[in-house]
Amino acid sequence: MKSSIAIISDDVLFWNLFIPLLNRKKPDLKISVCGTYEEINTKVEEGSCDLIIVDGGISSLSSIEVIQFIRTTKQILAPVWFFPEIKTDAYIHKSLSMGVTKIINKPFDPYVVVDDIISLLSKKQLI
Repeated sequence: MKSSIAIISDDVLFWNLFIPLLNRKKPDLKISVCGTYEEINTKVEEGSCDLIIVDGGISSLSSIEVIQFIRTTKQILAPVWFFPEIKTDAYIHKSLSMGVTKIINKPFDPYVVVDDIISLLSKKQLI
């Protein structure tokens, strides 16, 4: 079965850190980029996502509300990795309590994150 991830960001630089590396390491990976609730609604529902990446720097949406939408409204159970702009303990705690499975602080090494993504997807395929 083909793996699928969704990257929720309206920042071209953010998702371009991942897509070329992911395409090189896992060319059959389906990657959807969403920048609006409508895109999240259609692209995330088109196929089951194995991972959702949420950029905390989304300018047109509240990233916490996006996480809430994914978990509560859409009831998506896939792992959610969050790259927050705000690093206060209360904000991190709130995001974790809403269902974020991994926090990755900016700045980050895209090569390390892509290796972690590939590792996660490989484990999911073994199950």
